[in-house]
Amino acid sequence: MDDVMIRSAASRSTKAAPASSFTGTVLQDSMATPQAPSRTSATLVTFTPGARTNWHTHKTRQVLVATQGTGMVQVKDKPPQVLRAGDVAVVPPGLVHWHGALAGHLFAHISFVETDGPDNTTWMQPVDEADYQAVAVLPKG
Repeated sequence: MDDVMIRSAASRSTKAAPASSFTGTVLQDSMATPQAPSRTSATLVTFTPGARTNWHTHKTRQVLVATQGTGMVQVKDKPPQVLRAGDVAVVPPGLVHWHGALAGHLFAHISFVETDGPDNTTWMQPVDEADYQAVAVLPKG
């Protein structure tokens, strides 16, 4: 390719994220797919209030760029961390985690993942509802 390729927003279809890997209504908009020698994909993910991923890991790192609203990311056995527009979370390979919207808040991020094939993500169980409700509120102060 000898020039910049522009994919208009109108040319991309938004799809519902699979219920087998997400809780609540989550929309995905594929922005970029790997084209050799690149291994990077980029997906705009929009979470309605209370929506979230299941616990999961990636074989390669994941970079989450928060673009709208208020969300969170949580690593297994650690407290959650709040994400707001402009925040960037870098998730190392193999780390068990989940991310999504806080209760009562819309949240969107762009997920950049360096893929090493179709099985880059290992999906696990949903985040327990009681556990989510206990942590999915903005801290006071």
